[in-house]
Amino acid sequence: MPDRRLIEEWLPIAALSEECIRERRSMTALPPTYYLHVWFARRPLVASRAAILGSLLPADADRAKFLWTLGIHGDPLESRRRIARARAQGIRFEGDAYSYPRAFSYLPTEEEIGASGLTGTLLDPTAGGGSVPFEAVRLGCDTYANDLNPVAAIVLKATVELPLEHGPALRKRYEELAKCFIARRDAILEEVIPEEPEKGANATNWLWARTVTCPYCEGLVPLSPNWRLDGEGAGVRLVAEGKRIRFEIVHKANEHSPGTVKDGTGKCPFPGCGREIDGDDIKRQAQAGRMGHQLYCVVYKREVVVGKLKNGKPKTKVVRGFRAPRPEDDVEALVAQRLAAKMPAWQARNIVPDEEFPENTNDDRPRQYGAPLWRDQFNPRQLYGHCTSVEVFQDMVEELKAQNGGQLSELDRAAMVYIGFAIDKLLNYNAIQTRWIPQRGVVAGVFDRHDFSFKWSYAEMAPTITGLGYDWALEQTGKALAELIELLGHEPDSRGNGQLFAPPVRLKPEVKILCESADALSLPDASVDCIVMDPPYYDNVMYAELSDFFYVWLKRTAGLLYPELFTAHLTDKDREAVANPAKFQGQRGAKRLAHLDYQQRMARIFAEMRRVLKPGGIMTVMFTHKAKDAWDALATGLIEAGFVITASWPVHTEAEGSLHIREKSAAKSTIFLVCRLREESRGRGEEVFWEDVEPEVRRVVRTVDAESLAGLTAEERETLRALLLRVRDNLLRASGLASEVDR
Repeated sequence: MPDRRLIEEWLPIAALSEECIRERRSMTALPPTYYLHVWFARRPLVASRAAILGSLLPADADRAKFLWTLGIHGDPLESRRRIARARAQGIRFEGDAYSYPRAFSYLPTEEEIGASGLTGTLLDPTAGGGSVPFEAVRLGCDTYANDLNPVAAIVLKATVELPLEHGPALRKRYEELAKCFIARRDAILEEVIPEEPEKGANATNWLWARTVTCPYCEGLVPLSPNWRLDGEGAGVRLVAEGKRIRFEIVHKANEHSPGTVKDGTGKCPFPGCGREIDGDDIKRQAQAGRMGHQLYCVVYKREVVVGKLKNGKPKTKVVRGFRAPRPEDDVEALVAQRLAAKMPAWQARNIVPDEEFPENTNDDRPRQYGAPLWRDQFNPRQLYGHCTSVEVFQDMVEELKAQNGGQLSELDRAAMVYIGFAIDKLLNYNAIQTRWIPQRGVVAGVFDRHDFSFKWSYAEMAPTITGLGYDWALEQTGKALAELIELLGHEPDSRGNGQLFAPPVRLKPEVKILCESADALSLPDASVDCIVMDPPYYDNVMYAELSDFFYVWLKRTAGLLYPELFTAHLTDKDREAVANPAKFQGQRGAKRLAHLDYQQRMARIFAEMRRVLKPGGIMTVMFTHKAKDAWDALATGLIEAGFVITASWPVHTEAEGSLHIREKSAAKSTIFLVCRLREESRGRGEEVFWEDVEPEVRRVVRTVDAESLAGLTAEERETLRALLLRVRDNLLRASGLASEVDR
């Protein structure tokens, strides 16, 4: 193969692995692609850039320049060793322990890109959250980014296309519209937010417990696994008053009441009862509409004086406090009144997400616990707030159209997408599927795990407090947008800073966002030079089922801006390439059928990649999974589509503490599979001998060097070994040498 690529010969595994973990290590300084909008799996930017660069550069490319272009401008491994030595000695670093900024923050210059000879059109057919197309554009590649899921498609637009096209003007317009949005929304919602009794205090969160009736004593039981409020001992004590529970705030762990639910079984806290409430009975009450909720704590913040400054003025700081509920906190009757008044008009305008939660799904816990509609994912005040937000959004869109002759300007259309994303951000943090994290004093979003795990107690976020709620959601969205614009190469707006001329604008590569099935793309034959893809993770993530949570709201916001993406009732589960046994519910061997379905769909996707890839082109597949069945399905699909694997590299990409990794069938390392089209050199029926194909098989299952294996666990080494053996077996079968598999 005369045109071997760099990734087929070499990849700096150890340095790249450390940079991937470094990119994800700081939860407060993540790349903007991570927190612009929820998506359910994203590759690190530096790993994506390495896959693209390595797939396009020739095998003899300068390796030092490759590292520099990646953004690795020092030795990350030595920096990590220094950190480990310092920790062992109890020494804290002053400043950054690394000698250079995180790799993803480096934008290669046009001169560097030109000098490397980097050219070509790239395709990511399952682009998801957009790490690969984002890095492809930063490297100057013309890019096709596709995803079947419309939520992913709009995220791709907002991550790559819109900030690249509009630059700083987009951020400015977004900030103008965000101020208008807050002013209108807050004026409506303020009446359902009770004032705090303490002067200068503001409620930040209300903590609720789901409730059922004890079938033995008929007491109203608040359900929570524990009653901790922070990591310093604050918690809740339950006091029985008749058939209801009153809550008191205590400040020592031994004063907390015990939890009232464990493994789905309730425990009645009323004196003289104390009996277990069967999990099936809890579900029956929930499905009958008899599961409620009870406020057990109000979290607030207030400013306190802690001393004096040198100029004599008081020195203050903001502290968090907890208080028990009071009668004034109960605004449910007022919220119900406002909802009843608004609901007819809202339903007429299609503002309320009345779609049913699908019945045949991989995770039907919302239905099991009494939430058959998507609107049921929110308590009444949350639903009132979110629907009010959609109403304000829609009104703003109509007014912007009227100001522009009946049509939205492209800049306004783009800016309003991010207002819709801010609404989605609060949806994720203001639903009944959130949870309070006592150790950190923050709310975990609905999708801190990739499922619909039921939350016995949940945290409601105050939506209208300065700096919180929508202020926070809009600020975070604007911050992500500003960083995307900068990382894509736009210089900050120079007007007003004394510069006579604005700095030159980088050349913009062409970007096309598609929302199509990856096995039937609207691209010509042999039209792309390189494919880099991060395919669906077998049975790890049910993307369509999860994304419906956002889809039902986005089609009421972003659907006004890009209606072509939001024509379906819910997202497409039928054509999705995942191993979902729910597709075969009621059939014998549903898990086996789901495996075959994934394998066949991936084979069709890879066959489509064969069609659109130019002769001599290369495809790099990044895949993360522990299950051998997942690798078998992927490898079989590749071979059936006519690809051979010419190299494989394990890169440590996953954050160890992630809830998506712990207790899941998920690996810590991503395997880069470098693939080429198999050349059909023999005619049909011509005899094939083992000696003819042995060199190719040896190359495919070549020994992985020590550097590649250094970051792998024993289980991951076994997974890689099993993958290569399966690739070998499939190559033998494809060559008509099935008997050699047994030998």
